[in-house]
Amino acid sequence: MNYSAIMEQINRNQIASIYLLYGEEAYLIKEVEQKLIHALLPPDEWETGLMVFENEPSSEELIRLSESVPFFGSKNVILVRSTALFRARKTSGQTEPAGEEGSDAASEKLIQLFANMPEYSHIIFLGGDKIDKRKKLVKAIEKHGAVAEFAPLKVKDVKPWIAAKVAEHNKRLTADAMEHLLNIVSIMPQVSLGFLAGELEKASLYTKAKPSITRDDLIKILSVVPEVSVFVMLEALSQKQAARALQLLGEQLSTGEFPFRLLALLARQVRQLWQAKLMVEQGFSQQDVANEFKVPLFIGEKLVRQSRSFSAEQLKAGILRLAAADRDLKTGKTNGQVLEQFVIELCL
Repeated sequence: MNYSAIMEQINRNQIASIYLLYGEEAYLIKEVEQKLIHALLPPDEWETGLMVFENEPSSEELIRLSESVPFFGSKNVILVRSTALFRARKTSGQTEPAGEEGSDAASEKLIQLFANMPEYSHIIFLGGDKIDKRKKLVKAIEKHGAVAEFAPLKVKDVKPWIAAKVAEHNKRLTADAMEHLLNIVSIMPQVSLGFLAGELEKASLYTKAKPSITRDDLIKILSVVPEVSVFVMLEALSQKQAARALQLLGEQLSTGEFPFRLLALLARQVRQLWQAKLMVEQGFSQQDVANEFKVPLFIGEKLVRQSRSFSAEQLKAGILRLAAADRDLKTGKTNGQVLEQFVIELCL
C-alpha cells in the first residue's frame, strides 16, 4: 500500500485496526499519522483516548492498553513513533534470518493481539526508513491491518500532491505556475515535500484573497531558492546570456549559499543535458528522454531544447570542469570563482 491508497481508504472511513507506516518520506508519514488520528478521534477525546509513545513500549503494556475498554471516549488510539519491532535484528554482527523472532514469547503475544484486536482500539506504528518484510510481525499486520511504504515522490508523480496541497488553502495554481514549479522540482536531487509545502503556504499567504497563484507570484516568492536560480541560470546559458547567468550566480553567492550546493545542482543538470543530447543523437524521442529521467514530457522537451544550444563535447567538458571544481573546492585550492569560469566557458 502507498500514500494514495491509504489516503483514499481514510477518506472513505475504511480504517484498519493496525497500521505500520515506514519509508524515507517523513513528511507524508506525518501527514497520514495526523489524518488517521483526526479520523479516529475528535479533538476533545485526544487527552484521554490518544496515547503517544516516542519510544517503544513493552509488549505487555501495548497489549494492556489495547485491551482496556475506553471509559471516557469511544476509542483507544495508540501511536508508537519509534520501534525496532519490524527491523532485522542482528546477532554477533549478523542479520537475523527471517522468522526467528517468531519463537519469542512477546512477539507471539503481539501476533495474537493483532489477530484479535478489540473494535475500540487502533495501533499506529512508525517503522522508520526500512522494515524487514519477512518478519512474522510484519506479515501479521499485513494480514490483519495495513502496511504502507512512503518512498520519495518522483517528479512525474508530484503534480497531484501539489494540486491537493494548494487546494487545502482554497487556492489553485495556474497552468504556467504549475509548470514553473515542476521545472524547479525537476532540478532537486530528491523531491522535498516539506520544502514544497512551506513554499506553497507562503504563496497562499502572499496572494491573500486571490483564488489563483500565478507564475509571477511564484517567481517573487521563490527567487532566493538555489534550485530556482539554477533553473533560470540554465535558461540563460542555453541562450548564451553569460551576463545574466553570472548575475544569478552572484546573487546566490552573495546570500551566503555555499558553492558546493550550487556546484552539485549545476553538475546534475549539465549531466542530464549531456545525456539528453546523446539520446537524441542516437534516435531517441523527447518522450524517451522524459521516461529516462522520470519527469513529465514538457520537462523532457525542455532538456532536449536546452541541449541543442551546446555540443556534446561542450557538455562533457562542462561535467569534467565541475568535477575538477568540486575536488579543488574540497581541498581549498579555489573558491566560488570557479563557478564563474564554468559559466563563461559554457557560453563561448
